[in-house]
Amino acid sequence: MINYAKHDEEFHCVIKLVNGEEILGKAILTEDDNETLIFISAPVMVQTVMKELDDGRVVKAMGFANWMQMSDEDFYILREKDVLAVASMSREVIFMYEAYISDYDEDDEEKKVNNMRKSQLHSNADSQEGYLGKIDDARKLFERIYKS
Repeated sequence: MINYAKHDEEFHCVIKLVNGEEILGKAILTEDDNETLIFISAPVMVQTVMKELDDGRVVKAMGFANWMQMSDEDFYILREKDVLAVASMSREVIFMYEAYISDYDEDDEEKKVNNMRKSQLHSNADSQEGYLGKIDDARKLFERIYKS
């Protein structure tokens, strides 16, 4: 039983899992059959990025990514046996987390797409990029190489 954190009250928390992952989210701890269950909403993982600048200096940045990348779910249940530690988030991290969640929760899909297009990470698709030729031409070339 996790007895060092308040139960039945929602709070912003950092959870260290037994597998080494560290996730952040809004959680409620509750008891069920002498086991603590953690109900966590909008969980994210912390990702660090390092980039070398032109002058040789290295810049380190931190950001968030959804915990379950391929899921549309916003709510998960963690069992006590999968949790190593639970702690409350600092005020600064709560601010960053809430900003990330509010950006992510935008209902206007068109606005999301436009924001993504304005991003420095966006690149326009090129219809000729990766184009090597037609299959029939490649087949003829391979047959000629194979026969010789």
